[in-house]
Amino acid sequence: MDEIWDTSQAPINEDTLGHHCFGCGSENPHGLVLRFRALDDGRVWAAFTPTRLHEGYLGMVHGGITATMLDEAMSWAITNSGDIAVTARMDIAFRRPLVIGREVRVTAAISKRRSRAIVANAELRDVGTRELLAESEGRFVRVSAEQADAWRGAYGAEDDSTFADAVRRTAMRNH
Repeated sequence: MDEIWDTSQAPINEDTLGHHCFGCGSENPHGLVLRFRALDDGRVWAAFTPTRLHEGYLGMVHGGITATMLDEAMSWAITNSGDIAVTARMDIAFRRPLVIGREVRVTAAISKRRSRAIVANAELRDVGTRELLAESEGRFVRVSAEQADAWRGAYGAEDDSTFADAVRRTAMRNH
């Protein structure tokens, strides 16, 4: 099963590094800098090892960091499928604490599409034990074509990138 987690594959968000997004931007010195890769079944995934900077209670990752990883994964699953959308609602089940220093993997996929609304699901698992640590369902709303295009310019997405493709598809769906 580990063969699907190919870290030699280029991240789908590699071209959008130069910004301050807490989840995936490289310009935020306190951010998570998550790098998402696509799986053949449409899911996306990223690995992350939390440090003391992400701590809530002693030795445990703060729930807000956990929520951010789940939200970011769902957003990139949507982007990878060709849409640009923002979070409208998110439900989280915290199953087990994320432990500082233990690598985790977040995966996400789209489960439903309805006009402007997109529903996605994500889960966080301990890489070593594969134990489910948290899971989420999120409802996202597709942004306007104008907003998507403005973000494309701001994030410097290349014309053949995942993000730029999603901007084009969002613009077509909104016209």
